[in-house]
Amino acid sequence: MTNVTHIESGRMGDSDAMLPQRTVTYLGPRTDTNRWDLFQARENDIFVCTPPKCGTTWTQAICAFLILDTNRLEGNLGEISPWIDNKRMPIDVRLGILEAQTHRRFIKTHTPLDGIPYFENSVYLMVYRDPRDAYFSLRNHRFNMFDPPNFDSPQLAANPRDGFRAWLQAPFEPGTGEQGSLEAFVYHFQSFWQFRHLPNFHFFHYSDMKKDLSAAIQRIADILQIPISTKRLEELCQAASFAEMKKNASSFLPGSGVPVFKNEESFFSSGKNKQWEDVLTPEDIQDYNRRINQLLSPAEVAWLENGTG
Repeated sequence: MTNVTHIESGRMGDSDAMLPQRTVTYLGPRTDTNRWDLFQARENDIFVCTPPKCGTTWTQAICAFLILDTNRLEGNLGEISPWIDNKRMPIDVRLGILEAQTHRRFIKTHTPLDGIPYFENSVYLMVYRDPRDAYFSLRNHRFNMFDPPNFDSPQLAANPRDGFRAWLQAPFEPGTGEQGSLEAFVYHFQSFWQFRHLPNFHFFHYSDMKKDLSAAIQRIADILQIPISTKRLEELCQAASFAEMKKNASSFLPGSGVPVFKNEESFFSSGKNKQWEDVLTPEDIQDYNRRINQLLSPAEVAWLENGTG
């Protein structure tokens, strides 16, 4: 908990008086934030910033449909909207793809705010989800990979309850990429949330998007200043529906065409919330509640678990 407290009361705690700064290098099996050193921003770049399995691909797809004015992607979303700090593709190739784009660029990252650059003329879309749902979705995601990072970690124990408890108890490790812990999830959230007053920061919640996809798409369109008609909004709701994206999984998932996932459609596991209710015991939930309330205020917990409701 030391590091979370540092965010609230240390250098980054004076967020009303200063802008976000990149001060931490994150390194992991798939992550190297040194790759941002070579990145050259353009005015109005868009950054989709989320922990894993919180609606990243969904938000990228909505941006793609709006910016490219299409209902179906030509090519793979991961190439159109690259993941800069992921090491799978050489950085010069990633940046070459971005440099060649003539449309407005939208870029993905799972890194906390202190590990990525901040640009006042860019748009930041942050998407979060009930941490319990994110854990179980990420667990399914890891087991669907041929070569998952941290596969031997306690958080991926064969018994999902054991894995969940390891995820609850694991500490946040500064500078370590691809961490599997509630505290790391909370750190990501707080790194952005403390700057929510900034006019180019926009927060979304997975549950709100599930409840009213039309409103979420309209809001993103408004943020990006892209006018859409009622008919166009209806078309985009269909294109960005879970069923449609799962049917066209090869266009959306990261690393499509590369043997990353055992089953590409399973990347879109179910899209449902509260799957954990069928797995966790009352004691597990009690321990989770105790832990998350150590890390966040009641108002922050309420929003992170439920969105606007």
